[in-house]
Amino acid sequence: MLKRIITAVIMLTVILSCVFWLRMYSLIITDLLIMAFAIVGGYEMYKSLKKKSVNRAVIDITNDEAKVKEFKLQPMLLPIVLCMIIVYPLTFFFKELGLVATIAICTITSLIILTLKHDKYTVADVGATILNIVYPIIIMSIMVIMNHSDMGLLSIFATFAVVVMTDTMAYFVGVTCKGPKLCPKISPKKTISGAVGGVIGGIIGMVIVYLLFCQFNVFSYMPDKMNSIFANNIPLNLAILLPLGAICSVIAELGDLAASIIKRKIGIKDYGNLFPGHGGVMDRIDSFLAVIPVMYIVFAIIERAINGGITF
Repeated sequence: MLKRIITAVIMLTVILSCVFWLRMYSLIITDLLIMAFAIVGGYEMYKSLKKKSVNRAVIDITNDEAKVKEFKLQPMLLPIVLCMIIVYPLTFFFKELGLVATIAICTITSLIILTLKHDKYTVADVGATILNIVYPIIIMSIMVIMNHSDMGLLSIFATFAVVVMTDTMAYFVGVTCKGPKLCPKISPKKTISGAVGGVIGGIIGMVIVYLLFCQFNVFSYMPDKMNSIFANNIPLNLAILLPLGAICSVIAELGDLAASIIKRKIGIKDYGNLFPGHGGVMDRIDSFLAVIPVMYIVFAIIERAINGGITF
């Protein structure tokens, strides 16, 4: 427990420093942190998908003969590495179009490899490769677009606050109240009380966001070139933020469960061991990966509405 807490404190310190302090000097610093999580997470996913424990015996009936063939997922390394190399510059310069182009280029590369090496790879391997590219590399890269938007600090902090508060409250409420299990076959330790506590935590996270950004405008010192909307208090109210916090909290918990299902299917406990007591990068960003697309869409709509003169 102590090791887990110490690791969490160090991680929070580094992340908050990049988001609230170093970000004032260069947005690229935050970009690099985001891409570091995306690339390391992508590497962990690649290693996990190649685990020997996913092997299955498959009976292949050909020419009236029954043969036992070994089935093993083989995500293609080249398209994944290519994605890691091109996704940031394409996203930095072309934003959403860059993400679409990255997925298209890497998918076509996977299909070309399948064509040239059809004896080695299968369609399932192409699927595993694309999964590896999208989850987590492409999804994490969405935060680069969020970082460079007018509401960059707000959208990133809201994502961070909801996910962290959801995880924290779910853990402590679950440990304290216990009760019936939520999904014992997927994650034996999670309880219904913890899930409810997580939703409450997501709402609390949005209350914190409202107080800091909309009520007291704590970050008004930020340079206008980084957050032009912060010239005045952001015209958002709790009627928008609280439902968003609750919905994203549920999505975060579902994202955590989805990551647990993948780990069970491939027979591993953690994706990595980079963070003592917490596992790997993928074990820390699984909830974020589910929430990021939702936050991106919602805050993009809000930003366009505010720039169009609409208040909430």
